[in-house]
Amino acid sequence: MLAIVLLVLSVLFSVWTVMTLARYIQYKKTSGRSILSWPPRRPWYYNLCVGIGFFMLFLTGLSTFVLDRPPLVIIAQGLMAIFYTIVFPLIFRIRRGFFEAGISTERGFVVFSKIIWLGWKEAPEIVLALRAQGRFGGQRYSFLRVPGDYFGQARRILADSIKEHSLTLETSVLGLNPDAPTQEQV
Repeated sequence: MLAIVLLVLSVLFSVWTVMTLARYIQYKKTSGRSILSWPPRRPWYYNLCVGIGFFMLFLTGLSTFVLDRPPLVIIAQGLMAIFYTIVFPLIFRIRRGFFEAGISTERGFVVFSKIIWLGWKEAPEIVLALRAQGRFGGQRYSFLRVPGDYFGQARRILADSIKEHSLTLETSVLGLNPDAPTQEQV
């Protein structure tokens, strides 16, 4: 039973690592063309996860050189150590915000041409909700938490994108008219 659990953990952490690294590489390709961006907030458990990573690194070394554990145990511990010490902190180096090609959201990068709907939620924090065309004809939803200091600039960027026709959507959702001057839109 332990071998099955370790195998599942190995596969799970391998998939998370590959997905996160792919997202980080995609971000690095677009990060040079930032219009308005900010670092994401770290969750309260950030230091706990990094601590778990260093603990797993210690256990991997202990299992390899002192305890002579089976290879599957060492691999599972090593993958967890890599994820929590290297890959997990990379997630928080991906800046959120507006880039020339699109929007970097909580779930990944969305190209302007794929966005079909935008809306604001102004509850305790300001959130830009967007619906985009998915890869296989479906739709996917993404969210971007916008700091209050950036709200006006974010609306202006969206208005300019609509005016330039790089972003086409239902303008009534945002209350923005693409034919009106930019000053009236914000």
